[in-house]
This record gives sequence, structure tokens and C-alpha cells, in this order.
Amino acid sequence: MIMSPKSTTICVVDAAPGDYSSLCDAVPLHEGRMQFVPSGRAALRIDPKLDPDLWIINLRLPDMSGLDLYPMIRARFPDVPIYLVADEYSTSDEVLARSSGATMYFCKPLQGEWLFRRRGHEVPVTL
Repeated sequence: MIMSPKSTTICVVDAAPGDYSSLCDAVPLHEGRMQFVPSGRAALRIDPKLDPDLWIINLRLPDMSGLDLYPMIRARFPDVPIYLVADEYSTSDEVLARSSGATMYFCKPLQGEWLFRRRGHEVPVTL
């Protein structure tokens, strides 16, 4: 039996999933999926069997700070990269995000090519 490679799963923690439309367009359906959750509490209820390849966490969530959520997600998924995202760029947010240990800091709108590179077709970046 031929096993297909695991598809990429990106977990996005943000109350505004519509802000990620360009990212959704960049994830080919056959290569991955995006799992959206609206709050920190919802993110903590995600089944670890989901085995995400990447977390994207907004710094401002309805129930907690993304900076507060970050260490809880890191403890549950220690080897998974975590990107912290701000609704608008702020120098202080960038300093806090980078000093937290997050893999990357971005501000909206996120562009699909930041996560994916093209090689004839879009391919998930090796994480």
C-alpha cells in the first residue's frame, strides 16, 4: 500500500478568521488544511491528535492575551512552530512576541507566500 505524506495542518487562533483569506488561498486542499478557533480556551481544547504543523496565534484574543496562551500551547506542542500575529504593527508587540520565544511575529494581513514557497506549485515550507 502506498502511504500519502501527511498533509500540513495550521491551527489559527483568532476571532477574525476572515483576516486569513489570502492564507487559505495559499494552502492547496490536497496538501493541507487550516483549523480556526476563536479563543484561547478553544485552542486549549484542541485534541493533541490533530498533530498541527504550525500555530498562528493572535496577540489579542477575546478571552486572553496571545502572549498568555503561547506558553500553554508550547507546553502541549513543544516541537511545533508558533507565530504570533498582531492586528496592526506595533514595535512593543514585536519586542514582546520575539522575547516570548515565538518562532515569528507578523502583523495582518498575512500573505500566503510568507508560509509557502513556489516550485511549480505551492508547497508547504519545511517547518
